Amino acid sequence: MKRIILLVGVPASGKSTLARKLVERGYQCVCADTIRAELYGNEIEQGEPAKVFEIFFERLENLLKDGADVVVDNTNLKEQYRKEITDRAQKFGYEDIQLWILDVPLSVCIERNTNRERRIENDILTNMYNQFSRNGRPKRTEGKIVMIKPGKDENDFRFFVSS
Repeated sequence: MKRIILLVGVPASGKSTLARKLVERGYQCVCADTIRAELYGNEIEQGEPAKVFEIFFERLENLLKDGADVVVDNTNLKEQYRKEITDRAQKFGYEDIQLWILDVPLSVCIERNTNRERRIENDILTNMYNQFSRNGRPKRTEGKIVMIKPGKDENDFRFFVSS
């Protein structure tokens, strides 16, 4: 069965670390940050979002056409953005659609953000976190929900599957 996993979480919540682990298990990763780095030399540079996402969706659709297991390593915080991805997956016959929510405390994200190369401003991170906490949580109708909490370090994850 073809699988797609949308990682959902604010910057520094552990999405890219988790995506790398999935790639090691055979998943193909598609990520807007990677495209930004290719186009602008920096993952944080927003550049032309329309151009970034044109390339993103082209790459995603190519993977879906091939029937690959896919992990989407974007923040995926807004339902409309997730829907654009899940609609395409359904169009290509994907039934196993999972949303992995990285439920990491803001204080942990801020600490991780401080210690990483591609930092964003803490107030931007805080705003994203608060907006997502208020109204961005995925619904069961979008796919299978998996809550992920941090473990003892940034490479340790605790999974909780909702039924």
